[in-house]
Amino acid sequence: MKNKYLTELSRRLSEGGIQSTIREDRRLDIFLHDRPVLYVSPSNDVFLLPAGSQNEEASELYHQVAVTADGVYEYVEAMENAPPLRVSGLHEDFRLLADFGGTVLAGLERENGQGYQFVNWVWAYERQGLCHGHYFEDDFQSAKQDFAIRSGLISKAQLFSPEQLTELYRATDFLLEEGPELEEKQLKAIQEARTKIEYTVPDLQTRLEQTQEQGMELN
Repeated sequence: MKNKYLTELSRRLSEGGIQSTIREDRRLDIFLHDRPVLYVSPSNDVFLLPAGSQNEEASELYHQVAVTADGVYEYVEAMENAPPLRVSGLHEDFRLLADFGGTVLAGLERENGQGYQFVNWVWAYERQGLCHGHYFEDDFQSAKQDFAIRSGLISKAQLFSPEQLTELYRATDFLLEEGPELEEKQLKAIQEARTKIEYTVPDLQTRLEQTQEQGMELN
């Protein structure tokens, strides 16, 4: 489990332009400007190294790595503990992650460290077959959300898209900077909401910058 987790986390961070190195299966060192500034343990703990203390860039990197590390640990652990999905005609080694309301959430660990694929299917032929697959590459959160909606666990009307959450976050920026003075209870609620949005939308900062650039172009 620990080797798969660190390897997958390193791969995912690399896709985001973050350099990392596994040290003897004991931890994953994270680099900033070619210097190790923090590391992730096999149990998903993130630590700042002395070189990263009192460093604003390292603090921002810490938050980014921690969010990615939580997501990766969740699906790697889930896949390790999930039973095989045994269905006629399904030849790949999919694992059964959830089964509810006639819908199946399954995962596949790709060969040679190429990541994971998640799929939502609908049972067919009296649960002997599967159809209408929704496929997600390395995106366990979206796969879980899609499963919850398709299976009837939650209503789609209860969910916010990343675009909606980004605009809500931007609105709280304006409220905190330009709005009236808030009561302590209101301020606490807004701060908690902002933290949840930051966790839910990993690329929030990029989305905010893109929207700002688009606004400047229109002006």
